[in-house]
Amino acid sequence: MTADAPDRGTDGTPETRKETTILVVDDEAYARKFFRTIADDEHYGCDTVESVGACKTYLEQNRLPDLIVLDIRLPDGNGLELMEWIRSRHIELPIIVITAYGSIDDAVKAMKMGTFDFFTKPFDNLRKLKICIQNALEQKRLLNENRRLKSQLQSLEVFQNIIGKSRKMTTIFEMIQKAARVNSTILIEGESGTGKELVAKAIHNLSGQAAHSFIPVNCAALPENLLESVLFGYEKGAFTGAQKSTPGFFEEAQNGTLFLDEIGDAPASVQVKILRAVQDNAIFRVGRTTPIPVNVRLIFATNKHLSQEVAEGRFREDLYYRINVIRISLPPLKERKEDIPLLVNHFLSKYCREMKVEKKQFDEKAILYLLNWKWPGNVRELENFIERIVALHPREIVTSGDLANYVEEPVLISDGSFLSSTYEDARKAFEKSYFEQLILKTDGDLNEVANLSGIHLATIYRKLKSLGIKPG
Repeated sequence: MTADAPDRGTDGTPETRKETTILVVDDEAYARKFFRTIADDEHYGCDTVESVGACKTYLEQNRLPDLIVLDIRLPDGNGLELMEWIRSRHIELPIIVITAYGSIDDAVKAMKMGTFDFFTKPFDNLRKLKICIQNALEQKRLLNENRRLKSQLQSLEVFQNIIGKSRKMTTIFEMIQKAARVNSTILIEGESGTGKELVAKAIHNLSGQAAHSFIPVNCAALPENLLESVLFGYEKGAFTGAQKSTPGFFEEAQNGTLFLDEIGDAPASVQVKILRAVQDNAIFRVGRTTPIPVNVRLIFATNKHLSQEVAEGRFREDLYYRINVIRISLPPLKERKEDIPLLVNHFLSKYCREMKVEKKQFDEKAILYLLNWKWPGNVRELENFIERIVALHPREIVTSGDLANYVEEPVLISDGSFLSSTYEDARKAFEKSYFEQLILKTDGDLNEVANLSGIHLATIYRKLKSLGIKPG
């Protein structure tokens, strides 16, 4: 059986489907015509089918109706069993059950299954039936409105730590919501300090994995052998000191989200195992020869241009294409300066509250000063800067003149010798001078170096090693 042909206009083309639609499931022609007449009177759309099979096909292939009117006895099955099938697919629509063979038992079963109402044929009280249909549709409208409001509240809660109203950030918020609805692998790109982990956490909180674990791992912060064991786990006796079998983060994140930050710094041997996990949804513990199935949402992040890393042979091409399904590129702070006043106000409120001091205010010229600053460390640098001011500034008002006391100016090589060097050598010389002076200033406290520079601590360790600087 198939759905009745749609109503057609005077020119022979199908009429535009009305905003509110009723689906009537009944094998009797007079009943289908009866509900079409009611729908026309009330300006609803009305589609009809004659069997269980046709109804299932309709629901699978068309936009869902707003209300189903369902007969109990159908040529190829029972309407109550069809209702169970509908509910099993989480199709939450009001259903009005009708039958010519009414019984107390059928009515009780229908009401227990969540039927909106139950009518027997013939339909003696047309007014009562119309009111019932109106009430059912109103219930559906209220349910949709409730879901919309809950979604808005959830989004506000999820995004409360991602501050911005610029066009670029609005696009990011939209991407987060879209990415959360699917299970595709996600790659978040952005400079250090742009908030990649916050975005990953927001995606997790809006997704179907929200009730399960969100586990972040920084691939740059761990040496190769430790990173492999942490991610994939190990079997008892796999290496010296492995006294018992231990699951890794892939298993710990089962049914949840595993966030692999700085994936561009993962060593080649670990990249191979991550690729296998992405492809096969299975991992091998260190020392194990049989796979372990995993169901994990994977989100990757990097502050590098992975396509360039692939071209230069430092990152696997096959892994790059596997993880680059949905890409979210976070803009640096200098490209969304209109968000700086919002961020400043947010961080002022946060740290004044935490330090239990009166909220400080930036005057107009101070805000202008911040807008003109380059912020190489992005939002993290701005946050550290605001925290420093809240902690140290003695007055409630912060002027542009005050800011100079707290801004960390970049260290420059002033003798001009770098002009005879290649760009790469000059960059390394600058970085070495910069970090050496920061280490001297902080008495070797690398946490403070990270705070002042706006650079992640793991990146600091990596930089110092590559530049041959010993922090002690």
